[in-house]
Amino acid sequence: MNFNNRLKSQKHCWVCFGTDEDEYETNRDWVSPCKCRGSTRWVHQSCVQRWVDEKLKENLSIKAHCPQCHTQYIIVYDEVNCLVRILNKLDKTANQLCPFLAAGVVVSTLYWSAASYGAITMMQVMGEREAITMMENTDSYMLLLVLPSIPLSLILCKTINWEETLLLFVQRYTSHIPLLRTIMPSFLCEPINSSANTVQFNSVVNPTTTLCAALLLPTTATVVGNLLFNNSSYSYLQKTILGGLVYITVKGVFRIYQRQHNVIKEKTRKVIDYPETDSEESN
Repeated sequence: MNFNNRLKSQKHCWVCFGTDEDEYETNRDWVSPCKCRGSTRWVHQSCVQRWVDEKLKENLSIKAHCPQCHTQYIIVYDEVNCLVRILNKLDKTANQLCPFLAAGVVVSTLYWSAASYGAITMMQVMGEREAITMMENTDSYMLLLVLPSIPLSLILCKTINWEETLLLFVQRYTSHIPLLRTIMPSFLCEPINSSANTVQFNSVVNPTTTLCAALLLPTTATVVGNLLFNNSSYSYLQKTILGGLVYITVKGVFRIYQRQHNVIKEKTRKVIDYPETDSEESN
């Protein structure tokens, strides 16, 4: 009984597992910082300080608390002079405001980059003189709204996967339309096994590819329009539109052709026997 009482009265540090009866513990301060009871309620001041430091390294915004009863530790500091308190307050305020300022800088940078891209795109598509004249005659607030929306509209349009939709249509109606049956392989509609009635397309959208393709579309349309319709009487805008339509159509045809044959290749997939070596055959 006395032994049990002695164990209960002992102080056990839950960090280093030392007790108050150890020889090297005589000069170390003990603290009971939480609601835990028994011998494990105690911890060395130096040990709990080290434990708090480790937790604050992981996340400065968290409040140190007991890992067992989750009681928040009451931490006090010695008072500092007025100047240091003011500087500490300024640091805390700056740390709270900086994320919002950084977000504002990023948003502003993206906005003005989009507006600049919109202005350059208009000059590419319409011609420099016509675009500048139109922007000068347009309300400033309207320009601030329209110009940044140009790259956004291009990116949104690029996310529309019309090629896959058209290929699914062709796959479904190949056997019903003679012309498509002649151009497209007729077995595209015929399942390999009874569990597969349609071909599944696993098209993964690459964000960087989509972004670059969308932003380069006006430049590509301008180049194609100037190459194909340079000697015609079309205006700069008309040549760009025609060049864009030709580019999208030709690119779409090749993409549909590529996807169709990739689907056919996927339908021929099979697992073959593992080739046995001579040593395995002898065994």
